[in-house]
Amino acid sequence: MNYNYRIILFDGDKHDRALLALALRSALPNASILEASSSVEVAHHVSAGAVDALIADPVGRFGEVISVILDIRQRHPACLAWLFSGEGSLPPLRDCIGRGLDGRVAKTSSGFLELPKSLFERLRWFRELTDRIPVDSSFVFSAVFPGATCLLSDDGTLLMVSEEFERLVEEPRFALVGQELGNFWIDSDVRDEWHQRLARPPRSWNFAGRFRCPRPEKPLVAVTLKSIGSEPAGQKLWAASMADITGIVGSVQAEPVEGAHEDESDHVIFSLTHDLQAPLNSLIANATMLKSSLDYQYQPEDITSAIRDVDDLAQRMQEMLNGIVEYSMPNVASLPREIVSLDTVLEGALANLGSMIAETGATVEHEPLPALAVAVPQMTQVFQNLIGNAIKFRGDRIPRIRISSEETPDALRIRFDDNGIGFDPADSERIFKMFHRLHSAEQYPGVGVGLAICRRIVRGHGGEIRVESSPGRGSSFILEFRSAAVRNLSHNTSSNESAG
Repeated sequence: MNYNYRIILFDGDKHDRALLALALRSALPNASILEASSSVEVAHHVSAGAVDALIADPVGRFGEVISVILDIRQRHPACLAWLFSGEGSLPPLRDCIGRGLDGRVAKTSSGFLELPKSLFERLRWFRELTDRIPVDSSFVFSAVFPGATCLLSDDGTLLMVSEEFERLVEEPRFALVGQELGNFWIDSDVRDEWHQRLARPPRSWNFAGRFRCPRPEKPLVAVTLKSIGSEPAGQKLWAASMADITGIVGSVQAEPVEGAHEDESDHVIFSLTHDLQAPLNSLIANATMLKSSLDYQYQPEDITSAIRDVDDLAQRMQEMLNGIVEYSMPNVASLPREIVSLDTVLEGALANLGSMIAETGATVEHEPLPALAVAVPQMTQVFQNLIGNAIKFRGDRIPRIRISSEETPDALRIRFDDNGIGFDPADSERIFKMFHRLHSAEQYPGVGVGLAICRRIVRGHGGEIRVESSPGRGSSFILEFRSAAVRNLSHNTSSNESAG
């Protein structure tokens, strides 16, 4: 299909404008090529109708060219922007970051041939794409839309990116398009999980991991993806929204370090979550109001779908915020301890899970457990999370959980064995990381913070937590306490007698 594109050539050299206009008309005779030597002339062309692309020579006026691009995109967000100048006049890559530039070509004899071909290929692809996807997904291409957003092909290749995304990865748009987003994940296990998820049927899902960028401290990035349609080749598309959460969560890949730095980080996290809570409450209230007032008989489906999505995302943000608050609890190692029978801790956890146990018919068996010096509320949360997970990830079976202990001269181990769905042993470390999930929220609700919290609490008690599992054969979570933690068992006998 031939489209009548409107393309502005913004160049002070009339001979170069004429030569490039000739090359563009030769490549696509139906295109309207509009020449301009000043920003005033550009504004005149823009006022006359939609603009599909701007080609500009930034020599001596890079700032002015960027201002012109921003002005055009206020009216026509999908306008493509190309720089075309002498090799010595093109701005360096670092100056192009966050500018929304779709191409940068040197004004050479080969450049006059290369630019029309690259531009028209991109214009055709983009126009055909917008004919295929829902109107409400056009935000992905908008250079003025806030947030780090991008469009991915079914294999994770970057097709379009926002200016905020450029700033996040510190690369310009024209250098990013065509790269595979999976290669930006630093950790190999995270990259593997990313590709596994992309290969599954289209749906919405969340992801997080350390991200590649030039900065020495690599950011922790959270991503939300949604399937939105297909590209002209017929392959499915993903819309992705990304956020740097390093400042909120801290370095999740590295375990917290006890001391002043952790206390300071926790204080910042609590402050941030407090500040975020008020606008989030307002968002949830408005989303709930809109959803309850919908007249589904008369509203267009894209509007009703968008409102439902906003409501679902707001609720999920609330869950994540709650998880961050829990994770950023006060330094566990500094909390007051008391030597108690772990049977008492278990009783508290079972009482909290009473309705869940009754609803599923779950059975929890346990042998007498030893005593340990613990911060009781936090250790109760560990027991509660582990038992709750065993019930949640039960599959079609009636949950059965067995809790046992093993003592040796230098260690105490507490085991939580279940008959649930299990998982691949390759994921046995990944599940303890913040916001990492092995299943979609549609299958099993939650945001993936429970086990990260368990690990932080257990390590704060001088212990360690690990898991043994295989698909379809259940899981065994083991809490292990050694050295100083085990010496707290000196009152084991008297504690057990008093508990009885």
